[in-house]
Amino acid sequence: MANLAFFNVYAINQTTLARDQSQRIGFPTQGCIVQDCITSPTRSLSSGYNVYGVIIIPSGAAADSNGTKYYVQETVASIATIFA
Repeated sequence: MANLAFFNVYAINQTTLARDQSQRIGFPTQGCIVQDCITSPTRSLSSGYNVYGVIIIPSGAAADSNGTKYYVQETVASIATIFA
């Protein structure tokens, strides 16, 4: 059974969650792709929150960036530490 790490998610793909309506979601600590969005225009959400990392659940068996994207406030370094 995979270990889970829980994060507050502020946007899923291109859908920004309403202010104060973030969702706490558990992610497996293996098999996810983590990306930085600090310099991306998607960092500042319309809800007023800033996000710094993206956790991607790959859409298929191959690790690719075409899966579901979950935007969180933690940086890539913080996510990696939590996943370790």
